[in-house]
Amino acid sequence: MKSIIMLFALMFSLTVATVNECQAQKRKVKESSERKQPAWVNGLEKGYVIAVASSTGLEDAQQKCLAKVKEQIISSVAENIQTSSEYFRSEQTQNNNSQYAESFQTATKTRAADIPYIKGISLTNVEAFYWEQVEEPAGLKYYYHMKYPFSQAQLKMLIMEFEKADRALTEQLEGLLAKIDVMESLEEMSQTEKELKALSEGFIDVDPRRDKANVGIAKLKDMMKNVSVETINNTLGEVRMSLRIGDRVVTTSRKPKIRSNCAKITDVRSKGREWVVSYTYDECYEDPDNSIVAEFLTAYGKASSTFYFNINAEKIDIFVNNAINLSGGNDLGTEIAGVNCNIPLTSKYSTPFIIEKVILNFGNEAPVIIDNLNQEFSGEGKHDLKLQIDQALAKDVYAAKKYPMIKGTIHYKSVKTGEKSIYKMYNQDITTSW
Repeated sequence: MKSIIMLFALMFSLTVATVNECQAQKRKVKESSERKQPAWVNGLEKGYVIAVASSTGLEDAQQKCLAKVKEQIISSVAENIQTSSEYFRSEQTQNNNSQYAESFQTATKTRAADIPYIKGISLTNVEAFYWEQVEEPAGLKYYYHMKYPFSQAQLKMLIMEFEKADRALTEQLEGLLAKIDVMESLEEMSQTEKELKALSEGFIDVDPRRDKANVGIAKLKDMMKNVSVETINNTLGEVRMSLRIGDRVVTTSRKPKIRSNCAKITDVRSKGREWVVSYTYDECYEDPDNSIVAEFLTAYGKASSTFYFNINAEKIDIFVNNAINLSGGNDLGTEIAGVNCNIPLTSKYSTPFIIEKVILNFGNEAPVIIDNLNQEFSGEGKHDLKLQIDQALAKDVYAAKKYPMIKGTIHYKSVKTGEKSIYKMYNQDITTSW
């Protein structure tokens, strides 16, 4: 039995030797950077990363070798982070998930590549190199060897940098999430959503921070889908509005699109947390569909509202629709004092107005003047102007029997604009109780 084993071992040794000899015969060094290959080539040395890469061009082989140095350092950082991560240890203990381990390491490598030290790996820091131009059956090829200093202290420093960057990601995440409930700008919401998406994509599936980021993304998306346009004030010629998400007033730097079926838009501007739209309506006819439409574009659609206007909203026009009646008062014999006067009015428009003064002219008699009335009326249609005449009236002079029709004026003004008007009465019917 021993003879058979020894024979087998001898045959195996001869086979390996034959293969190596054949490979040596097939591989011939044509040129090299040094006469003798350095001892560190293809070896291991504490405090260094030793790498080799090949290519048909020397410069390309050099760059590939530098990339391998960087890759080895990144892998070293990733492996150390992996073994110290509580997320990784927990998942591995519970599920022994190899796919998770691969995902974790890939994500860690990606983030480790952004560490300044890794980005600073360059040819200027290479301690030693050696290259060969080798003739092979497939043609000439360059093999580039590189010895790059990388100590245990540097590894620890990189791990600390990585962990610091990782903590910064957590702080960034928490900061973004904390802002969501107090944000008042649609642009800030959109930017925060983008930043949370970038963070989410950088976290692996089982990292609870990814779930937190996704919850924040969903919340922002829902908010931006539910923007509404609310009326602050809608007066003829101007509309003031604001954007809201629930009870929260929000702003945007993006100007709304404004259109109208007849009005000419003269100005659209932001004023604090409001938007103000000014317009003229000279070319508008009286139509219940006259309106201003405001449309705000958001990240997830649009928010719009229609503001209707009445071209007569500020007009005031009144007239007396029936006979004026004088009644009551204190009978003093030939005179009556404290007479009650009722004037039936009709307003053509709904605009509020104030009656300031009434003058009644009975022929060529002294006019009856009722001043400082300041009675306010609102709404289209009929109204009763009731007042008291302080001056004593002669019963035989200021009577319907003598003057069944009178003249006079009613002085009034608009509550909205302060514009003053006078309604003149001619041949106005009047009745008296005496």
